[in-house]
Amino acid sequence: MSTLDLLKKHLSNLSFAFGHHPGKGREEAAYVYIGPPEEVAPGVFHFYSVANSVTFICGDRLMHVDCNLDFKAPEVIQEIRKRTLLPFDTLAITHGHVDHCLGTYLYIRDNLNRGYGRPRVIGHRNLKDRIHKNQLLEGHRLATDKRQFQIDFEQPDVFVYPDVEFQERFEFRLGDQTFLLVFGHGHTEDSLWIYHPERKVLVCGDLFQWTAPNVGNPFKMQRFALENAVALEEMAGLDSEVLCPGHGPVIYGRETIKTCLLTAARYLRHIQDHVVACLNKGMILEETIAGFTMPEDLINSKWLPPMYGHPVFIAKGIYKRYAGYYSGHPAELFPPRYANLSKEVLNLAGGPSPLIQKARSLHSRGEMELACQLAEWVVEGDPNCREGWELYGLLFKERADGEFNIQARGCWNSAVRKAVAALERLERIPKTSL
Repeated sequence: MSTLDLLKKHLSNLSFAFGHHPGKGREEAAYVYIGPPEEVAPGVFHFYSVANSVTFICGDRLMHVDCNLDFKAPEVIQEIRKRTLLPFDTLAITHGHVDHCLGTYLYIRDNLNRGYGRPRVIGHRNLKDRIHKNQLLEGHRLATDKRQFQIDFEQPDVFVYPDVEFQERFEFRLGDQTFLLVFGHGHTEDSLWIYHPERKVLVCGDLFQWTAPNVGNPFKMQRFALENAVALEEMAGLDSEVLCPGHGPVIYGRETIKTCLLTAARYLRHIQDHVVACLNKGMILEETIAGFTMPEDLINSKWLPPMYGHPVFIAKGIYKRYAGYYSGHPAELFPPRYANLSKEVLNLAGGPSPLIQKARSLHSRGEMELACQLAEWVVEGDPNCREGWELYGLLFKERADGEFNIQARGCWNSAVRKAVAALERLERIPKTSL
């Protein structure tokens, strides 16, 4: 099999991470777990999807939290209607990421189609700005989602603005049931969590999500690690018996929930404290990351596998928040174009072949990061180097095959796609023309 065919076969075998966890239990599947609906407390139903949602039966009406991606919302609504035909009174949105809010209009439509009134939508006052950012950066968002998850999300962007907004806290009653909504910040600037004291159910959105916290996403806008830790600590002080996270399985039991949330808070505070200490010593980002370690109990926590978030991503996000994007290397403030730098490296090496040979040697010694860097210089400096593209594709395929983190794996697979496109282009060019 040719290298091109091998790389194409690799890409054709990729699967969507969510719900694809054969042979794994709930906790091992963690962030990507999707299972059957659960009645987590009397009259409270947790529905699994790409992002989770929760329905509370409150007398003759429903309070519902989070409304899914729009192409997943009909599946969830169908499951809700198997259990109750009561109208939605309130739709609460934990934050404005599309997997939690884009299907809101379908929940409204379900009510109207059944002859009920329009449910009200509650969100943090920053939700509207978040929706505006989603609209402003639609192309970037779709490209980022494709890079991360390696699928195309074909969906219309139909956002619904909140009817009720609040800043810090908002409490309301539905029948004889109480709901407390609290601004959580952290994961996004509009994140909130919801506590229902009568049935002791806590819905935390993505402030906890069965992975290392996603507060340092390398492809997306700023997140807030310290505020996320504060929110986790406040939630840990509640009397919750059920924790419904934004992703991953429901957690049961007061002490288990408290331990989980405080562990996640300690995880974030450890990284926050390290980065701040390094900044105050005048250390640059490279030095900050090089000296970064995690305690064994945190890095091995079953609740915080580096499946989507990653401690290095978090550390870099904190650094960027406080110190900007300057790397600490003066030549990189106004750097040369990457392709031009790569060409100069090839000239110094005497062409692609020495770098290709060195990259293979590094790979054989297990120094994959250096091998990939050299291969990337080859293809950036000589885009028509077929051997360089083959090596580049094979190296990143190997990284993707062995990568646990979804975001990193998506990035490596994007490099494989880039190699496939380049090799297909070169096949159409006669070799005598190269």
